[in-house]
Amino acid sequence: MGAVNRRTRRRKQRHAVEQRKPWYGLQPAWREPLEAHARAVHGDNLRISAFRGRRVYRVPLWVPGRLEPVEITIRFYERPRYDCYGLSPEEYPRVFASSKGSSPHRMPDDGALCLYYPRSAPERRWRPENGLLALIDLARDHVFFEDYWHDTGGVRGGEWLGDEQPHGFPEQVSA
Repeated sequence: MGAVNRRTRRRKQRHAVEQRKPWYGLQPAWREPLEAHARAVHGDNLRISAFRGRRVYRVPLWVPGRLEPVEITIRFYERPRYDCYGLSPEEYPRVFASSKGSSPHRMPDDGALCLYYPRSAPERRWRPENGLLALIDLARDHVFFEDYWHDTGGVRGGEWLGDEQPHGFPEQVSA
């Protein structure tokens, strides 16, 4: 009797896995509109890698004030190991770029750019419908703002040129 129950349980688990929605990163209906404008603007400079459960975009960008292009890396995960704060994984990718130093405008766990407050209204944050080019431009602006913040004093009163949200969440800030 026990073996039959285990077999039934395994069959149900396999069926549940088969019923699961396919990962968005593998779906052309998601990828093609996301990538279209970025491909048109950046051409062969936009490098795309796909791994199991991860899609990675890399592009060198000229950032005002920098002498060399800055490599921007954008990572979308099927099952992120970081908190998405209630957003779906495709709405909260990790974006990385070199920095002039530490910054409160980075994620504390991995140094990813803190581009928007995840609890902001949808029109105030990046969404996949905005396209990859909009995310790349947001990252370029962020790097420029961060450089300017460092150059004008950083933690000792540096000026942030963009919109700014409180860092952390109320339950984290008050703790």
